[in-house]
Amino acid sequence: KDNFNCSGYLKDRTKPLPTMEYWETMLEAYNQVVDPTYKFDPDIPPTQGYRLNEDGPPPYYAKLSPGKGRGLFASRDIQKGEIVHDGNKSDVVFPDGLSWKRYMFALPRTMACDQAEWTFTQQFEEDGPMRVVSSLNIAILMNEGNTVKDVNVQPEDGNGKPSEYSAVFYAMRDIKKDEEILMDYADYDTDYDAAGIGHQVEQSKMEAVKKYVRHAAMGWGIVFRQVGSTLGLGS
Repeated sequence: KDNFNCSGYLKDRTKPLPTMEYWETMLEAYNQVVDPTYKFDPDIPPTQGYRLNEDGPPPYYAKLSPGKGRGLFASRDIQKGEIVHDGNKSDVVFPDGLSWKRYMFALPRTMACDQAEWTFTQQFEEDGPMRVVSSLNIAILMNEGNTVKDVNVQPEDGNGKPSEYSAVFYAMRDIKKDEEILMDYADYDTDYDAAGIGHQVEQSKMEAVKKYVRHAAMGWGIVFRQVGSTLGLGS
């Protein structure tokens, strides 16, 4: 966040909802420097989320939440125990911390600030590596409850037990239509250093990432060999 002077932007709780053009710009940057094969769902636009099941998108929509900014709200009554969100169908998991940094520097400043706020870390199995995770659709707008009683969804395993390794969120109680969908951010461990995106990263490597993205974006066929050999970056 410090690299992009995000403080003032992130404090603004009146920022508009991301448009289709906004999500397409994020996708273009992701395709350019991380994964050229990743695509949006052909039937469900990112402004509606993604395809949760045969019925279509998840049971929520995005709008501004008083005091919180952008958030998610139930599009219908949701029953306790129902799947509300499946990160396995929505999230993008970066190959490593370096690929996330390349992506961040390929984005316009305000989008990089958004991604800096939205990015989280998660282990998908016990003793597994800490991964860098985000999303390229409205699912990433899910807010945190102000109190434990506010929280109405949580990640659970296949046995219905809370699990920090799961990306599938279930309703903890009945949720009324138009009620905000709220999680507990503490459900996942936050360890940016373990995921390779912490502040301990040497400034020289950060500058090398910036240089790589700048030249790649200009369409140059050859990226400095020293940068590529040092960081393992492709052309």
